[in-house]
Amino acid sequence: MPSWARSLQFRLTLGFTLILGGALLSVSAFAYATTERKIDAFSEEISIARAERLDQVVSESYSENDNWEGVQDALEQVSRLYDWRIVIEDQTGLIVGDSHSVFTRSPLLSQVFFQRPLVVGGVQKGNFYIETGEGFVAPPGSRSSIIRELSRDLQRQSEVTRDKKTNDQHQTPQIPSPLPQTEIAAEPQLSELASTFNRSLLWSGLAAAAAGIGMVTFTTRRALAPVHVLSAAASEVAQGDLSQRVDANPGSELGDLGIAFNDMAGALEDAESERRRLVADIAHELRSPLTNIQGYLEAIKDGVLEADESTIETIYSQTKHLSALVGDLRLLALVEAGSLRLELTDADISELVSDAAEAFRPRAVDRSIALEVTVSVGMPSARLDPTRIRQVVSNLVENAITHTPDGGCVVVDVSPVTHAGAAIISVSDTGTGISPEDLPHVFDRFYRVDPSRNRGTGGAGLGLTIVKRLVEVHGGQVDVSSVFGSETTFTAQIPFSGPRSDA
Repeated sequence: MPSWARSLQFRLTLGFTLILGGALLSVSAFAYATTERKIDAFSEEISIARAERLDQVVSESYSENDNWEGVQDALEQVSRLYDWRIVIEDQTGLIVGDSHSVFTRSPLLSQVFFQRPLVVGGVQKGNFYIETGEGFVAPPGSRSSIIRELSRDLQRQSEVTRDKKTNDQHQTPQIPSPLPQTEIAAEPQLSELASTFNRSLLWSGLAAAAAGIGMVTFTTRRALAPVHVLSAAASEVAQGDLSQRVDANPGSELGDLGIAFNDMAGALEDAESERRRLVADIAHELRSPLTNIQGYLEAIKDGVLEADESTIETIYSQTKHLSALVGDLRLLALVEAGSLRLELTDADISELVSDAAEAFRPRAVDRSIALEVTVSVGMPSARLDPTRIRQVVSNLVENAITHTPDGGCVVVDVSPVTHAGAAIISVSDTGTGISPEDLPHVFDRFYRVDPSRNRGTGGAGLGLTIVKRLVEVHGGQVDVSSVFGSETTFTAQIPFSGPRSDA
């Protein structure tokens, strides 16, 4: 099947054409049937009117003379007008009038005569015998059988007369008697009107169908123009050009489709930009520890450094950092792909948060940072994965301590929210705060407030992203508020009932 036959425009045009053709055929069939019925009814009325006119003409002629003299002229007049052969017989069965008296044929032998009583003054004086060929009214486009026979007989009689005149040229001249001339002036038939109407109906139907197909083709082409534009733009997107956009006006199906396409292309473009940035960030994060490890090993190989305990410890720390980075990336990939399996159990969230926060007390003490942990007593058990929630608390506390100057304060609080059926974990610090420009991006991958990427002010930039994903996978949500230069508070809401479905 050719490609144009599979196109939507061809299918729409074909469908509308079939509908239009069916409608025209239905209208034509109905008009034809109605016209035929009306013509038949009108023809019958004409036949009745003609018969009544014949009765009137013959009755008046008989009444004027009170006999059959002059009836012959009336019959010939009506015969010329209606293309009939009319024969009259009286009550005794004697033929007293014949519109085609030139023939010597008995009308009673014909099988196509129509008998009608002849009534004068309310008294039947005889019978009409009317011959119209194939029916009461002569068929369209031809004469009745008796009229054709009359024409042939007149021709034969003319030939006989000419022969006789030739044979009598040497005899005594005499005035030739005029031959009876029968001029046939048939009326136009109603069936010719039906034929003309049907031809007109056919041509008008064909013209209407052609105009309809043209209008359908034009309309479908205009209606499908946005689809062609979308198809071309989609092909460009498939080739990698994610900047493609189409003009779209809301309010129609195709307009909404265009808007959806623009949104999709924008999302793909953002995703592609994020992917490229992610690849660059991962390469940057991996390059530093790998470069350090490679440098130490080359120095040991060249004899510049000795493989003493200090050197090995440095290499080991870099390896640990590299392993932690890879582990964070793997965890983040599992969470975002929906493949992370939670080991759900009923746990005391207060005790869990307290234990995770207390693990950072030695580090806080080394920097003279006050670490305060406040928990509510009597909180209900929560259905959660203890390992992942401990990781959430650890990342938040570590982030707070990292960004809090020496002598500052970090407060960890756990309290229930009765109306929400959840526990609120908040971690506040008296650190440097976050600027309004950076605040919407703190949960983005590899995002750091410090653009210098100094590890003294933060890790790889995945900790808060992991926090957000782990809280969401538990059916909760996390928010951040900050006053630039003074404090920052992270708040995680964990429902007691756990996620909607066990992972």
